[in-house]
Amino acid sequence: MSSLVTLSTASTLDFLRAPYASMSADELSSYFQTRTCVRYFPLPHGSPAHVERADKIVQHEFEFNNEVHRLPETFDWKINPSRDIEWLILLHKFYYTKDLAAAYDYTGEDAYARKWVELVSSWIREVPDGFIDSQVTGRRLQQWLLAYHYFIPGRRSTSITPPFLVQFVRSIHSQTLYLREHLTREGNHRTIELYSIFLVAMVFPELKEAASLLEFAKQELLTNIEQDLLEDGVHRELSTDYHHTVLKNYLRVRALAVLNQVALPSRYDELIHKALEFSIYIHKPDGLIPAINDGDSTSYLSFLKKAYAGAPNEHLLYAASKGQEGSPPRERSKGFPDSGYYVLRGSWTHEPYEDGLYLLFDCGLLGFGSHGHYDLLNFEAAAYGHSLIVDPGRYTYSEDSSDGVNWRKVFKGTAYHNTVVVDGKDQILYSLGAPIRPEPEARLKTFATADGFDFIHAQAVSHEYPVVHERMVFFVVPEYWILTDLLHGEGSHTYDLRFHLAPRALGRTTLRIGEKSTGVSSPNLLIAQPRSSNIQAAIEEGFVSPEYGVRQDAPIVKFTQKADTTAFFHTVLYPYSTVQPALDVERLTVNARNRHCSPTQATALKITIRSETKRYIDYLFLAHEQPTGEYGFDDIVCRSQVLFLRKDSDGCVVNLQAEGLERLQVGSTVLMEELAEGRRVSYRDGRRHSSTSGKTLRMTLEPEQGHVLSQLVRVNQI
Repeated sequence: MSSLVTLSTASTLDFLRAPYASMSADELSSYFQTRTCVRYFPLPHGSPAHVERADKIVQHEFEFNNEVHRLPETFDWKINPSRDIEWLILLHKFYYTKDLAAAYDYTGEDAYARKWVELVSSWIREVPDGFIDSQVTGRRLQQWLLAYHYFIPGRRSTSITPPFLVQFVRSIHSQTLYLREHLTREGNHRTIELYSIFLVAMVFPELKEAASLLEFAKQELLTNIEQDLLEDGVHRELSTDYHHTVLKNYLRVRALAVLNQVALPSRYDELIHKALEFSIYIHKPDGLIPAINDGDSTSYLSFLKKAYAGAPNEHLLYAASKGQEGSPPRERSKGFPDSGYYVLRGSWTHEPYEDGLYLLFDCGLLGFGSHGHYDLLNFEAAAYGHSLIVDPGRYTYSEDSSDGVNWRKVFKGTAYHNTVVVDGKDQILYSLGAPIRPEPEARLKTFATADGFDFIHAQAVSHEYPVVHERMVFFVVPEYWILTDLLHGEGSHTYDLRFHLAPRALGRTTLRIGEKSTGVSSPNLLIAQPRSSNIQAAIEEGFVSPEYGVRQDAPIVKFTQKADTTAFFHTVLYPYSTVQPALDVERLTVNARNRHCSPTQATALKITIRSETKRYIDYLFLAHEQPTGEYGFDDIVCRSQVLFLRKDSDGCVVNLQAEGLERLQVGSTVLMEELAEGRRVSYRDGRRHSSTSGKTLRMTLEPEQGHVLSQLVRVNQI
């Protein structure tokens, strides 16, 4: 492949404005090497790792998505050596030229500049503008301009000849004009493309259309960010990964504008702030993001630190530094109602930071575009420095099934998420592109958060089967989670409740059938359900994909039952640090008006937790019907929507959490009587907390001669 580039004799610089259009190639080259009128991002220095990767490129060895191909010296850019179209797409995006550029920066070796010239020249000669699609053009422009700043300003590489530079800038101009006329209608691709136009206009103000391109990009970017982000700040494709992809592009626009003193509307910053807030919350304590909707299990903490440098925010710095700098966000747990994402966090100030408890709950729709997975009421959970229950990720965009499996369909499917599968069906018919309507529907019914608990209740309806799935998550802050799944159906159905464990649980996960409970033990996590003859538990083989093209073995915990009309799963997810406690879960009989309640009316669980030093008995009560009546279970009588109560080894109440509490009696002691309206109560460690009305419920509990409960001294509204 020759790097020799010649110029046409006619109108060689007609893409430039005066006076640059009348320069010679040598004059133009000298100008671009020495000009100071344009400011670009600081360039990180190269490293031995860049050199190692660049050396492979020099030998025409390309690795994308963990798939390596060695191309011939003169290869056809339009022929894909892989079965996956993504491989060819990445070849045309030119990400790999950053390694060539950084290796050149590190070594000063002209061989890296020569290879860059060779590849770029070849592409210009052989590939028409817009090949594959517009977003590929946008990505390529970004990478070409990044390499340009390593190779040209202030450099004297003999490979960067004046004729090459002219042809390079001419191609930049041509691709940018093509992009302006062929923008993707909406989504992350459009954002990438608009940023690329903005970037070209900023870096090359000498272009004939630079001013008009800049104004076009500014106007379209503001319109685009308004459409791109939901009101809660989450990107409308509802992918944790693509959220950051678009946010990076918006922040680069802002940073480049600041560097070059270009004004942007204040609304632009407002929307970026919202998007960054979601990024703060979505990161798990270990610094990774959940791989939701075509995401990778990756980290954007370094990106958050860069964002902080451009827009100081102490909460941003706190998350980026894992609690070492800045100040923690005010809200421990937070909902993003427009996207349907809810983050339940044990604490922002846990020591060490990485050991904090975290659960992401998804009750959003599939999202715009083709990245949505069939995962309504899915979740991820992490604790003690590890991801415990994970979304398996995306693995591939290819539908190649040469090995007998369409892995794209598998990883998008409902069975590859932490939710309930009905009759082995997906929540929606599979499609490669945008969802086939009608889409499944999700609706949040309750989200409550207090000092000692979080509670979320959501509902999912699929048009593929006549079953309504309701899921409730009660978070005993900061210790463990209790999941209740209710399935209301017509006729007989088979239900599979699935939990995908992280790869580190492979070969370390065991099943135990006890007298009262069915339990699963895995590293740092116990999973337990009340024993039921109607529910079968199993550990199956599965896969997790932490990044595109990588598939790792990982266990799946599955609970299966067949039921007519209504089915229930009650699951305790109990993380632990080093010493595994003993855990038993029972479903209690609930009475109302001297009659047994059906499971559709109310649920009560008794959870016994034993360690070497402690023994607790926890109770969770859920009323499934409105309005709530008075219910009795064990020695407890209550009128409440949600009630959590903990007794210590002496039978004294040491933790009381409730939502919609009107009356409570334990044994012979009445704690609360005929409250005017349901209250949110949080009592723990001798502290009282607030009610839903914004007033404070003041109460004191004191042990009374070993009675089951302490007595209520006073209840006052203040």
